[in-house]
Amino acid sequence: MKPQTLDGYQAGFTGDCERMLVTLLRGLGPWKDSIVLVGGLTPRYLVKARPPDVPEHAGTQDVDVVVALQVLADVEAYHTLEDNLKKLGFVRGTNAQAKPINWRWEVRAGNALLRLEFLADMPDMKRVEPLPTDGNLSALNVPHSSIVFDHHLEVEITAESLGGNGVITEKIRHADLVAFTTLKAFAFAQRWARKDAHDLVYCIEHCQAKEEAVRGFRRALDGKHAPAVHEALRLLRQHFLDDERTAGHLKDGPVAVAKFELGELDQDVEARALRQREASFAVEALLRDVLGERGA
Repeated sequence: MKPQTLDGYQAGFTGDCERMLVTLLRGLGPWKDSIVLVGGLTPRYLVKARPPDVPEHAGTQDVDVVVALQVLADVEAYHTLEDNLKKLGFVRGTNAQAKPINWRWEVRAGNALLRLEFLADMPDMKRVEPLPTDGNLSALNVPHSSIVFDHHLEVEITAESLGGNGVITEKIRHADLVAFTTLKAFAFAQRWARKDAHDLVYCIEHCQAKEEAVRGFRRALDGKHAPAVHEALRLLRQHFLDDERTAGHLKDGPVAVAKFELGELDQDVEARALRQREASFAVEALLRDVLGERGA
């Protein structure tokens, strides 16, 4: 089970996840452009500033990547990916019943158990569920995750490879604020995890390219991913903003952010109340900027 509060995460694990990602990409050759980073490592790149200029982000022990469906369908690409995982010492992860699953792979880096999860967007599958496969490698179907192939950014990362094979530099493609916010809004609505709310609000508050992100949202609302983005904005409104019955800061989204970041001790009630208001305001400001005359 993942930690429920920020102090359960260790900063060094995030660096290990970055090493894992660049090591994976190093061996993929022409197929590396078919993988886009999402999930808890993404804020490391969406938010360029570091403490003390911004608060500390929780980090992650997981690397979630969306894989283009043609990689899973291409025999050579499929085997290249699987062979590289095995060469790096990855083994298949397990589910809650301790049964191996094909879309989660794990490797140890020092004291850290790092997880690599493959996601995909199969148009005729509407639920979060594993893709059917006859092999050892598959992906978890996450509806709308293909948005990252149209809404992503690139960053060049230099890190020491796993396995002590030297320092390498790779270009990482990661979800931009449009794709990240969209997918995190769905994730929080579906699994009600505090970490999702923290990741979501942290990036909204501290992403430097805010004006470009707003333009990106507006383009998305007129593009092929419009239904998904409209629904994500509706979910943000539902979980973070005022309505006729409930003040926004009292809803489950801001409460999840505050409890994740500050814990649940009685003496922290006032600090949590302030953080809840900040989280609600951040999401409200984004929706106001994006929707404008469309109506928030």
